[in-house]
Amino acid sequence: MPEPADFYEILQVHPSAYPEVIDAAYRRLAQICHPDNNPAPDAAARMAEINRAYDVLKDPGQRAAYDRQRAGSDNGTADAVADVVRAKSFQLVNDAGETRAVLALVDGDPALVMYDRNGKRRFGIYQQADGSQQLVIGDQSGDVRLLVGESDDGGPMLYMTDQDGSCRLAIYQQEDGRQWLAINDRNGYVRLCLGETNDGTPTLLMRDGMGKPAPTCCWVRTETRSWL
Repeated sequence: MPEPADFYEILQVHPSAYPEVIDAAYRRLAQICHPDNNPAPDAAARMAEINRAYDVLKDPGQRAAYDRQRAGSDNGTADAVADVVRAKSFQLVNDAGETRAVLALVDGDPALVMYDRNGKRRFGIYQQADGSQQLVIGDQSGDVRLLVGESDDGGPMLYMTDQDGSCRLAIYQQEDGRQWLAINDRNGYVRLCLGETNDGTPTLLMRDGMGKPAPTCCWVRTETRSWL
């Protein structure tokens, strides 16, 4: 097995990781790589490597000396960031060694995902292939409930969904700059839409169960009053 670049890569932690994170990462790797639990031929060598890295990084004095040596050979902070890029990702774990957050590179762009105690995704920030960025908040089942990001034309967008994944509320901006708020039924069909007409007049549109226009309300502004 090729030897990793340094002790931080061996323990799969960021160079600025807190001691608690290093301890948890060591326990997690020890459970996986210990020869008693891992039948791989190189398990003993891998475990020795993990122990050596942990012996240095768990001791504040040894770690400080190692960091100074590492900074001299790695050109300091710039290459510390490059280590993360080379590793593609790193994990934040709790005392039980369970993953709570993952920071990774997806197609070269950073992504952050956080998990609950059941391993369900609760929060995520990532960049899509088209360059748009999104923030996703999930429920206890890991299903998306709130999505904040950009529409295809780069305008701000907010989506809320129900337990079936159907969009129930959306706020978005059209290509012409007009902004709309849409409220949908359980099937995802628009029932109520609040926005602007072409001349900028606020408008409220309602649709029936067949998707046909229902009563339409239009606000007309005078110099001092607005009428529905």
